Amino acid sequence: MDLQSLLRMYSKVRRVFKVTRKSFIRSETLSFLSQFISPGNLVFDIGANVGDYTSLCLELGARVMAVEPQPDCVKSILSRFGQNSNLVVEITALGAHRGVGLLYLSDVRSPISSMSTDWIKTVKESGRFKRFEWRQTQKVKIERLEDLIKKYDLPDFCKIDVEGYDHEVLCGLDSPLGSLSFEYHIEFFSKLESCLFRLSELGVYTYNYTVGETPRLHLPSWVDSSELLDILSKLPYRSLQGDIYAKLK
Repeated sequence: MDLQSLLRMYSKVRRVFKVTRKSFIRSETLSFLSQFISPGNLVFDIGANVGDYTSLCLELGARVMAVEPQPDCVKSILSRFGQNSNLVVEITALGAHRGVGLLYLSDVRSPISSMSTDWIKTVKESGRFKRFEWRQTQKVKIERLEDLIKKYDLPDFCKIDVEGYDHEVLCGLDSPLGSLSFEYHIEFFSKLESCLFRLSELGVYTYNYTVGETPRLHLPSWVDSSELLDILSKLPYRSLQGDIYAKLK
C-alpha cells in the first residue's frame, strides 16, 4: 500500500472520529452559533464542502446560501438538504475578481483542497500536512462576494472557510459585513494580518477567536485587530488553526 492510500485510510478514520465528536458536542456548537445566527437570518456558508456547517445553520432556522466549487461536495450537500427550501447552493469559488481559477485538489480529503499555492506550501513546511499532496487541479468559476450580496442580500452572518484564500474572498467585498468568521492558521500569519487589514478598510471591527474546532470564544472580551494579532503571535504553537470572529462596531 502506498503512502497516499495510507493517508486516505487515516483520513477516513479521522473523519469518522470527527463526525462522532461533533455529534457529541452538537448541542454545544448550536448554542455557540446561536450567538451569531437567529431563526430567519440569512447566512452565507462560503467553502461549504459537504455541508456540515450548513446543517447547523439550517437547524438554527436560518436561510443558507452555500458556496462550494467542488462538484462532488455539491452533490453531497444536495443529497442531504436539497429538499430544504431554506437552502440555495452556488457552484463557484469566490475571489477578488470575476474569472476562472485553479483549485488544487487534495489527494487525501476534499476539505483541504485550496486555491492558494502559498497556503499549501506553508502547511506542508510546517509539518501539519507534510506528506500530503495536491497533484490534481480543477478549473473553477470565480465570482466576487459582492456579486452574491447583490443577488441574495446582505447576510446576517458570513462564514468563510477556504483554506488560505480568505483574503482574496474579502477583497471581493465593497461594503462591510455586520458579522462574520474566517479561518486562521498560525503558520500562515501574514495572511491573517492581510485579512484584518482588509476588514479595517471596510469598517471598524472587534474580534475574538476559537482554538481548533472547540465551539467557544477564547477571549473574555472582544478586542481590536492589533490586540488580536499580539495575542495570536504569542501562542506557543508551530501549527494551529481556528476561526476569527468579527463584529462591526
